[in-house]
Amino acid sequence: MESSYCKDCNISTVIVFDRATGDTICSECGLVLDSHYIDEKDDWRTFTPLASKDDNYDPISTVKSPNNLKSRHNSTPAMRFDKNIFDHHKSFRGNIQKSVDFSSHQADNAIHYIGDMADRLGIVDNIKLQATSLYMKANDLKIFNIRKKHSLCAACLYVACRQANKARTIKEICIVTNGVTKKEVSRAKDLLVHHIEEKKGECMEISSVRPRDLVRRFCSTLGMSNKAIQAAEEAANRVQRLDIRRNAISIAGTIIYLVSESSKEPCDKVAIKDICAVAGLTEITIRYCHKELCNYAPWLVETYATQHAKEK
Repeated sequence: MESSYCKDCNISTVIVFDRATGDTICSECGLVLDSHYIDEKDDWRTFTPLASKDDNYDPISTVKSPNNLKSRHNSTPAMRFDKNIFDHHKSFRGNIQKSVDFSSHQADNAIHYIGDMADRLGIVDNIKLQATSLYMKANDLKIFNIRKKHSLCAACLYVACRQANKARTIKEICIVTNGVTKKEVSRAKDLLVHHIEEKKGECMEISSVRPRDLVRRFCSTLGMSNKAIQAAEEAANRVQRLDIRRNAISIAGTIIYLVSESSKEPCDKVAIKDICAVAGLTEITIRYCHKELCNYAPWLVETYATQHAKEK
C-alpha cells in the first residue's frame, strides 16, 4: 500500500489507485488526489491460437484499453503496423502510373510513325486517320508486343489504304518502314483483321487490289504522258474481263510495258528495268505475264494504238 499527503485530512493517508479511471483516491475522505495516473508496469499480452499454428501468421495481441471509455474488463486488439505494406502499396501505385505513361508514350510514337510513313508515301489525311484508328483498336486488344509495333503500324496503314480504294503494295509500305519485311507486314495484317473482326465484332471491308488501282501511280512515277496513263487505265479495266491468274501488281506492270511498246512518244518509252523498280517486280515476272497477255495486246491498247495511227 502506498501513502500520500491529503490536503483535506492534513495528514499522510493510504491512497487507492483506480486503474479503470486513472484516479488516485484518498482512503480516508475519498478525495481524488490525481486524475491522470499512468500505469508504467509491463503489459501482459496474449495471442490468438492461430499464431502458434502458423509461423507466417502475424500475431494479434490483446491489451487493456488505455482510455476511460471502456471498463478494465474489456480488451481491444492492437495490430502491428507493417511498413512494408505501405511501401508495397506505394510502389504498386507508382508502377501503375508508369505503365499508363509508358502506354501513352508508345501510342504517341506509333501515331507519329504512321504519320511519317503516310507523308513519305503521299497519302491523304483521311487515310492517315483511319490507320491511326485501326492502331488504337489493335492496341486496346493488346495483340502485339512492343517489338512488333512497327509491323503493326505498317499493317494499319496498308489496310487503311485498301479500305479507301487507294491501294499500296506491301513493298511500297516496307520501303518507308524501319526495316520491316513484307512477311512481317503480311502476318500483322492478317492478325489485325482477324482479331478486330472476332473480338470487336466489326466487319473489315477490305477491297481486293486491282490493276487499275496501281497503273496510274506507277505511270506517274515513271513520268509517262497523260495519254499513256489513260491508255494504261483503259487496258487495266479491260483486263478484268480476262481470266488471267496473276496478282494485280504483275498485271499492272505488264500493262505498262505493253503501253510502252505500242507508244511512239519518247517520254512513254520506258525500260523494263524501270518498270520493275517502280512496281517491285522482276523482269522474269513481267516477261511471263507478258506471254499471257501478248495475244490480247491489240485489244487492250486498241484505243491508244488507233490514236497514234490517226496522228500519223
